[in-house]
Amino acid sequence: MKKKGGKYIIKGVIVLEVLLAAFIVVGVLIGLVDLFRYFRLIYTTPPLETFSLFRAFLGHALLLVIGLELVVMLVKHTPASVIEVLLFATARKMIVESNSMVDILLGIISIGALFAVNKFFSPGESLVKKGTIVSSATPTEEISKMIGVKIPENLGHTIGGVISHLAQEKGEKPAVGQVYKIGDAEVSIYSMEGDLIKKLLINTDSAKDEDDGK
Repeated sequence: MKKKGGKYIIKGVIVLEVLLAAFIVVGVLIGLVDLFRYFRLIYTTPPLETFSLFRAFLGHALLLVIGLELVVMLVKHTPASVIEVLLFATARKMIVESNSMVDILLGIISIGALFAVNKFFSPGESLVKKGTIVSSATPTEEISKMIGVKIPENLGHTIGGVISHLAQEKGEKPAVGQVYKIGDAEVSIYSMEGDLIKKLLINTDSAKDEDDGK
């Protein structure tokens, strides 16, 4: 009973996140109208007085971009999408609100730190002794690049959806430890939350070793 309740709560949260993402998109579309108003104001304002107006225009435009990145974050559920939101937010802070070299320097350091995290720690992926652990919400496009195999879109838009589809084809119920072959990679269910797949272990080495052994 507790597991079923948790499952429904998770599904409800996901639906609410999608609704919030839809509201943000609507807000961004409405905000686009203001950009055209800025064009008119910039055109009619004397050149020497347009600096503050253009700065406000840039702030508004970047805020809309941040809104769209928030939508991506809510839909994809990956740490990498969180970093992208932080990058745009930091860039907006530097361009629009920086009043001194110290502010700009802190912004540069922040962006550098975010790029370092993105490069060296691979958000959304955790290295283990053999293989890579990824979130079930990771898009199949990213997994395709990782394993070098084009995963058909009809199987699922996320790696969790693909594994659920493969399990259904085999007549199996997803469970921790189950292994599925996708191209040269072995994908096993690493952890679950109720009936939902939470994390997956992707191993490309063992599959290659088996082929070499043959």
